[in-house]
Amino acid sequence: MYIQEISLEIKSKINKNELIDDFSLLLEFYRANGQTQGRIETQYIDKNTIVCLPFTLEKNSLDKVNNNKYVENQIEKIEKLSTSKISIKTVGKLYADYTNPCTCKSPAFYILITNYVSIDSPISCGSCNKSIPLYRLPQYYDFGYMPILSWETNYQSCDRLQMNCEVGERWALNQMQQTKSQLSKQGITICEKIKEFTNIPTYYYLHNYRKHKKGDENRLCPTCQKKWKLDKKLHNFYDFKCDQCRILSTVSPNL
Repeated sequence: MYIQEISLEIKSKINKNELIDDFSLLLEFYRANGQTQGRIETQYIDKNTIVCLPFTLEKNSLDKVNNNKYVENQIEKIEKLSTSKISIKTVGKLYADYTNPCTCKSPAFYILITNYVSIDSPISCGSCNKSIPLYRLPQYYDFGYMPILSWETNYQSCDRLQMNCEVGERWALNQMQQTKSQLSKQGITICEKIKEFTNIPTYYYLHNYRKHKKGDENRLCPTCQKKWKLDKKLHNFYDFKCDQCRILSTVSPNL
């Protein structure tokens, strides 16, 4: 993951708080377009300069070529209000051994997956298991990817509830591991649309956590009731894969 610095010097007499709000809106547009990762960035003002340090999957994620119309219009607006130009530079990596996201020319399939601590893209490559920047996909809705990001935050909220255990644990767990839950229906619909847009099969990751070992490794696909246990783990993680229903899952870690 790369750490970028987006800065804007205020050279006009505009109210700083007003400009900060417009600058924050630009960050929302970057997020909605899949160009930045995570929902919280370090943001501060130093004298007359507004600065933000967002995460990106690629060094060039914030390049103009990846912008959508909302990003472009907002940049134009704040540059006009501040009478200065946006400055963007890469300041480093989140960790030294970080490698770039997927570079596969023709992924065999995509996977929709996230968890409560992830700031990666919720789409990963089925061939190399690396993240797919959302802006590489066809625009999903209104020149961006908000329905995908909405599912991502919903899933992460459920995952936090089940990890914290005290409140809503069972409800959240059911949302994550039942194919007919609202969360899973939302995710499976997204997978179907990505397949429609890209012609690349997109699989939904179905969480699995059971108290007892008995029968878990031999369970059938919850949708079609057919065998889906893999002979060998996929990417050293997935134990189950149904090509008909396009669902992936794992053996319960509580065994």
